[in-house]
Amino acid sequence: MATIWERGPYQFCARVRRNGVSETKTFETKSAAEEWARIIEGKVTGDEFQDRSLARDTTLSQACQWLANTMPDTPDAKNKRSKLRYWQESEFATWSLLSLRPADLIGWRREVLDEDGGGDEADCSAQTVIHRLNVLSQVYKRWSLAHDQIITNPVTDGVRPRTPHGRDRRLGEGEEWRLLNVCRASSRSWLRPAVVIALETCMRQSELAGLTWERVKLDVEDPYADLLKTKNDRARRVPLSPRAVAAFRLLKPQKAGQVFPVETGRGIAHAFRDAVTEQDFPNLRWHDLRHEGTSRQFEHTDLRDHEIMAITGHLRPEMLTRYTHLRADRLAARLRGGKLNRPGKRRP
Repeated sequence: MATIWERGPYQFCARVRRNGVSETKTFETKSAAEEWARIIEGKVTGDEFQDRSLARDTTLSQACQWLANTMPDTPDAKNKRSKLRYWQESEFATWSLLSLRPADLIGWRREVLDEDGGGDEADCSAQTVIHRLNVLSQVYKRWSLAHDQIITNPVTDGVRPRTPHGRDRRLGEGEEWRLLNVCRASSRSWLRPAVVIALETCMRQSELAGLTWERVKLDVEDPYADLLKTKNDRARRVPLSPRAVAAFRLLKPQKAGQVFPVETGRGIAHAFRDAVTEQDFPNLRWHDLRHEGTSRQFEHTDLRDHEIMAITGHLRPEMLTRYTHLRADRLAARLRGGKLNRPGKRRP
């Protein structure tokens, strides 16, 4: 298939022929001609040689550190780096990137989730395992592309556990009023407006934490807030309802133009947890406000699915569905032709 001959001093010609089509190139040495012919033959037959020594010599811990160092500084970066540290401290940390297989991860998953029932209890939730595996998959994808190495991603179908059912906690009758009163009594004066804004805009806690006043426009005909960095690394513009605008006006400007005096979204969740007790509000988490706000978009507006996705920042309809828990009585009213109105205006 490949032919090499000497044309003269320091001139070696290599020709590769396939299906009547040939490719020829001249080199100064015979070894260079042979190497080129071997690569071209591999490309033609699909058996191209790939030097995987770099992947073989790179440990999982080193690849995780590389991704942590090259990761853009987004609101979600801190969360991802914590998951990268998990793998750097795992039993696989010193393994070569070529050594880790799907079977190894399935065994790890069964152990941490106690799927076999041999331990006392699971080390973490199924959702946490999925998040960790998603970050591990990113390590393999990004490292292989950046270093031009063909390696098999061990996070394949069947490795992740089944996706757990999403939370369906909604605010009950009169519960929002009680919640706002509790937040009003909190030592964090910004907590009550933050709850209102979360319900009205469906913003994630990390998006609220990263919000600055220069991106909040209250004195325009159609008020809005621009989110430049989100969980999905996609900017979006969130329209502000009159109630959300009123809540923003209650907030005092912070240092560096921040809307809320917290460094990360965890600061918001911690303040909420300190004020909202399990006894008074059973099983209520800050993220449930995003569920509540998204469901209200369906219940109290005529917005279409893709319009609600533009507000909430969901990328796929199936993810939006997980946040939507419509109340059957209100849907029945729509079927009867009843008109659904938003609840009476409340002062934030």
